[in-house]
Amino acid sequence: MRITTSIIITLIIILLFSCKKIEFKDRIKEGYIDYSIEYLDDTLDRFIVGLLPKKMTVKFKNNNTLNKIESLSGIVSFTHIQNSKEKKNITLVRVLNKKYKYSEVINSSSLFFEDVPEIKIEPLTEVKNIAGLNCTKALVTIPDGKTEPFYIYYTNDIIIHNPNAHTPYRSLEGVLLEFQVKMYNMNMKLTATKIVESKIESDEFKIPEGYIPINRKTMEEILSLLKK
Repeated sequence: MRITTSIIITLIIILLFSCKKIEFKDRIKEGYIDYSIEYLDDTLDRFIVGLLPKKMTVKFKNNNTLNKIESLSGIVSFTHIQNSKEKKNITLVRVLNKKYKYSEVINSSSLFFEDVPEIKIEPLTEVKNIAGLNCTKALVTIPDGKTEPFYIYYTNDIIIHNPNAHTPYRSLEGVLLEFQVKMYNMNMKLTATKIVESKIESDEFKIPEGYIPINRKTMEEILSLLKK
């Protein structure tokens, strides 16, 4: 009987620890975040949606970030590298065997995101745990007469200076872990599914060789291919 009781207690302890949420002791300076992607446009063809990216990975270190998003078919991939010192955002684009790079200035309107100059972000008191970090809930209002207010969640436990400089949320200092955005001309909802504190090599943020510089018009043509 004692043996049976001991086994039951042991199993309960194992279950408790296995179900325990991830907790970070300090604010995270270096690592990566995985996001799931949900497409909100009802007008998108189901076949096209099936080929579109379902995941985005963000790596961060020393206030530099690298966002990578790749289509399920592997035909197109985008890598956005934000260099805080040079105040530049370089986008690397791979279309089949072609490689291109496109440069923008941080804190300016981006080709990849719909600019919303009158966006209003109102932090609320509610807190939600996402992928192991506590996030503040905020109400987003866009006074365009067609967009319903929606909620986003952000955290201050990841150390990235000006993390949203290239997005409509540039006035927000926290790192977004659940949010909506119009990116690549498509309405998306991104939710963090995993946050890992780990060493990231500095070379990850360097621009590799072999990428051909392109102008805004060419970049717009590439983006238009995503919805065809």
